[in-house]
Amino acid sequence: MSKTILSTVLLFLVFAAFLWWGLWQLANRTSTEDVIYALMLLGCAGYALVSILLLPRKKVEDERERQSRKARHAQR
Repeated sequence: MSKTILSTVLLFLVFAAFLWWGLWQLANRTSTEDVIYALMLLGCAGYALVSILLLPRKKVEDERERQSRKARHAQR
């Protein structure tokens, strides 16, 4: 597995774990400190989600065009 795919999957797992933990902590709160802790966990989940959304996307058409140019250049 390539490093970029592995890091994306791990980042998604971090997002899911913090989201689940924060929601669970919020649902099972017993004091105000639990609510604050849950909100901090949900903030970490939000940060991971924004990081996932800001990852560069692979443009398939541009990649195909680049490969066809390389192939034409190699044939010369």
